[in-house]
Amino acid sequence: MSKEMIAVLVFGAIALIAIVMLVLERRGIAARKAARGGREVDISNLIAFGSAAGALQKEDGPDGTDETAKAHTKPSQR
Repeated sequence: MSKEMIAVLVFGAIALIAIVMLVLERRGIAARKAARGGREVDISNLIAFGSAAGALQKEDGPDGTDETAKAHTKPSQR
C-alpha cells in the first residue's frame, strides 16, 4: 500500500470514530432529556454569573419557597 492510501484509511477511521461518537452523544442527550420529562435545563445564568446564580436559583423557587429543602424532605412532610 502506498502512503497516500494509508493516509486515506487513517483519515476515514478518524472520521468514522467522530461520527460514531456524535451519534452516541446525541442519543445520550435524548435519554437525559427524556429522564427530565422533556424539559430543557436553563444554564444561561450559570454561564454569565457563575455557580452563585445556580445556588440562588436552587434556594429560592418560583413561589419564594426553599426548593433545596423541599427536595430533601419526604413527600409526607411537605
